[in-house]
Amino acid sequence: MKKTAIITLTYNKLEQATKPFLNSLYEFTPEKDFDLVIVDNNSTDDTVKYIKEFQKKYSNITLICNEENLGYSKGNNIGINQVIDKSYEFIGLLNNDILFTPDWLSNTIKSFDIDEQLGMISPRNNEKCKLTPKNYLSGYKKYLSKFKTPLKYVVTPFFSCVIVKKEVIDKIGLFDEAFSPAFWEDNDLSFRAMYCGYSLAYTNFAFIFHNHSTTSSSVPSEISERNKRYFFKKHPLGRYIWEHKRTNLIKDMMKYIKESFDK
Repeated sequence: MKKTAIITLTYNKLEQATKPFLNSLYEFTPEKDFDLVIVDNNSTDDTVKYIKEFQKKYSNITLICNEENLGYSKGNNIGINQVIDKSYEFIGLLNNDILFTPDWLSNTIKSFDIDEQLGMISPRNNEKCKLTPKNYLSGYKKYLSKFKTPLKYVVTPFFSCVIVKKEVIDKIGLFDEAFSPAFWEDNDLSFRAMYCGYSLAYTNFAFIFHNHSTTSSSVPSEISERNKRYFFKKHPLGRYIWEHKRTNLIKDMMKYIKESFDK
């Protein structure tokens, strides 16, 4: 398996997020399979100090320290620009408030072999199950076993942990920084990928645990509403899907795209 470039942002919350994230990532992901780019958004706790010490243990970590908190879109764009000109086939965009399971990365990557049009894939997470940080490792396989198909096609993957083909970024570009500091930029990137013929999915082969909103809870709700209006202005189809709860429309879109490619 070729190396995957993994990008994660940090901003304070060392004990709640970054420390368990790093320990779990290196416990369950072979170092040879990835390079890690950490973009710190000007943390004021011991986050940077801890990362620099952690960095001494491994040869595959790059740390970028911003002089201010640039938010999600700008921070990730800095990380993507660090790796975009290198020979990676996949770029992982990961929140630093997730925990991992054995073979999560290889099982996610192999899912791209199922459908050559796939542009983004996320592992399943604990969004719709009662697993906790204490029991997810013993319970996630049973949760995954209930899914009878390898993929679930979706409008937007889980951007808490999404693996993106680098060719997608090459074609559609980076995050739209008008969504800064956060919210709805993931939907925008997803729609732009679909417009270019890529399908998006969850893989039922892999699982990660997400401590929801640990890293984004400080963003004011009015920012989300502002960005929602901007997204709907850019993507009228998105407004239709969200307001009419027509997420199944994506199946029709993917069928049309596949038929077009097959002609």
